[in-house]
Amino acid sequence: MTVTDVRHGGAAADVRRAWWSLLAFLPAFGLAFAVGEGLAAALGYPPGGADQAPWWVMVVATVPALVVFVVPAVLSWHFGRRAMALGDPRGRYPVVVALVVAGGFVLLNLVSGVAVLVSG
Repeated sequence: MTVTDVRHGGAAADVRRAWWSLLAFLPAFGLAFAVGEGLAAALGYPPGGADQAPWWVMVVATVPALVVFVVPAVLSWHFGRRAMALGDPRGRYPVVVALVVAGGFVLLNLVSGVAVLVSG
């Protein structure tokens, strides 16, 4: 066992941490919506309001919300890459899942934002 294995718990522990970090998407989803809607409301455009928010309000509210949602993917990437560096290729699977989930959420929000701007 190397010094790195003892300090970090080994590659298998990092694979487990990468998989467990995917569970953080559940609270991150709700927190991202709370951050986005909260920022929009703080800027004077509450959800369900009659006025459509200008593009700058959408950007100011969306970017921090997306950052909050992507944090679990960063955690999974960190642990997965560390497991792969220690010689366990299984670390790539939770990383792929995290990147697909986070990338899909970001893409969905970007497409939705552009559609709202184009139609309004």
